[in-house]
Amino acid sequence: MRALRPRLLLAEPAGFTPEVLRTLRQWAEVELGPVPDGGIGPALRDHDIVWIRLGHRVRATDLAGPIRCRILAVPATGLDHLDVEACAQAGVQIAALRGEVEFLRGVRATAEHALGLALALLRRIPAAHASVLAGRWDREAFRGRELFGRVAGIVGMGRLGSIMAGYFRALGMTVAGYDPREDFPEGLARRCASLEELFSVADVISVHVAYTPATRSLIGEAHFARARPGCIVINTSRGGIIDQAALLAALEEGRVAGAALDVIDGEPNVGRDHPLAVYARTHDTLLLTPHLGGNTSDSLAKAEGFIAEKTRRMWEELTARSPAPCR
Repeated sequence: MRALRPRLLLAEPAGFTPEVLRTLRQWAEVELGPVPDGGIGPALRDHDIVWIRLGHRVRATDLAGPIRCRILAVPATGLDHLDVEACAQAGVQIAALRGEVEFLRGVRATAEHALGLALALLRRIPAAHASVLAGRWDREAFRGRELFGRVAGIVGMGRLGSIMAGYFRALGMTVAGYDPREDFPEGLARRCASLEELFSVADVISVHVAYTPATRSLIGEAHFARARPGCIVINTSRGGIIDQAALLAALEEGRVAGAALDVIDGEPNVGRDHPLAVYARTHDTLLLTPHLGGNTSDSLAKAEGFIAEKTRRMWEELTARSPAPCR
């Protein structure tokens, strides 16, 4: 008996890798989004597999009632936009990058973006560019600072934190790190006993921890109060890890010299009136980018290819257990 071809929806098809799309079409009936009116819920009721990036949230209410979806394909490590527990209760498996250590060693886009943000902030590149476009050539107005000889502080010494430690060391920085993990990479960074200690010694603080209930507002007022004079903060992890109101207060009071955020709590619902956007419009000490960390054609192609194969294997295992899934 011929195996059933699953109905697969690419909810965010813009820029999807053509080669991976052709591979998916070899074993699935692929439909290109956008998702139907009413949000992701109808897509979960009408498709066997739904493929999303970071533009959609999947909540318990989306999973209520009878659903057809059995796999959510998500080419990302962070899953804070999914109600993982509700997915499990609804029998929906998640094909994601979290935990895929070997594969992820070759994915460097977020680390490169973090380094780029640090350089852009210290050298005041966006403001200098805007000044030139406005008709001014004012070299002295944009005197910056160097990374060489300074201390990098890394929050989270897992895969990305370790990559960042290597980048910073290559630029002549001393590296300190904070992470309670037992397998702390002592050869890459000096271990700090607490976040407060890290903030007291680091000139550049780069955040690379997974977002969980335990790490929400992990960094806040107490840490900014201990910040080394002139320090800057880079966050390419998740917005909720930093207490954004406390960070804004630290910027306004000069306790933190600058910040570059690729992630904002509540994204993608970030408008012109967001307090961080309001502040950034008049202060070049705050840079904001719209979650660009992993958004390179190179990384997306790798991730999409990996998740396509992982999803295919999961579907084959599901149909082997239940060859006639409910329609």
